[in-house]
This record gives sequence, structure tokens and C-alpha cells, in this order.
Amino acid sequence: MGVWLRVGLVSAALLGWLWVSGCRRGLDRENEQSNLKPLAVFYGRYVAQHRGQPPADEAQFKQFLNSINPSELAAFQVNSVESLFVSPRDGKPYVIVYGHSRQRPAPGASPVIAYEQEGKGGKRLVANALGAVEEVDQARLKQLLPEAK
Repeated sequence: MGVWLRVGLVSAALLGWLWVSGCRRGLDRENEQSNLKPLAVFYGRYVAQHRGQPPADEAQFKQFLNSINPSELAAFQVNSVESLFVSPRDGKPYVIVYGHSRQRPAPGASPVIAYEQEGKGGKRLVANALGAVEEVDQARLKQLLPEAK
């Protein structure tokens, strides 16, 4: 079983459980309310439903998101698919990792799937393949994703 398939299946199950249970461990309110959380959840669902393959590009991911029942999107307070792709903190589109990345996650870390372009106060929100969202500085972002700008 491929790494992306395992990550997708585990993340879909884990994220569903975490969302239903209301577990907010380790994430502050702003991180949890960002668009990155539902974006990561739906990215994980995409991977789980596509044999462990991440979306090839934004168009493919948006097509998948537009096929989701609007009530499921509403459960995540998502008013439109387009709103998922923009950070409310810096007003810029998220950088999303599409296709197969060559990134090797740091030991004990899951691959980064999306992050803010600029963030706020020198820190950016980063989402990983398991749906965790954390605020990191530039040095930590480079540890998690060396090719990040």
C-alpha cells in the first residue's frame, strides 16, 4: 500500500473522528477557524477516495470539492469552495502541494499539504496530510518543507 494511500485513509478516519469529537488539542482557536482545517480534511478525503493519489492540480481538486454535498461543506462553515483557497489572515491564496511531492517530512512529521503565503506577524499557518494545522515561523516551515518560499 502506497504512502499517500495510507496517509489518506488514516487521515480521513482520524479527522472525521477528531471533528465529530470536538477535539481541539494543540490548536489555538484561530488555527482551528482558518480555512486550512477544512481544506486539509477535504484534501485527505480526496486522497482516500483516489487510491492514495493527491490531486494533480487546483482544477482537479476544485472539481472534487464542487462534487461534495453542500451540507457537508456547511458543517465546516464553508460558504463557497473558492473561499477555502484564500487565507483570511493575509488575504492571499494558500500554497497547496499538488501531485506527488518529493518532500520527505521531518522525522515524526506528516507531509505538508498547504500553507499561507505570508501569514501574520512573521508566522504562517501550515496544514499537514493528517489535517493538523499549526502556526510556524520561517525556520520551522523550511524544516517541514524545504522548497517553501
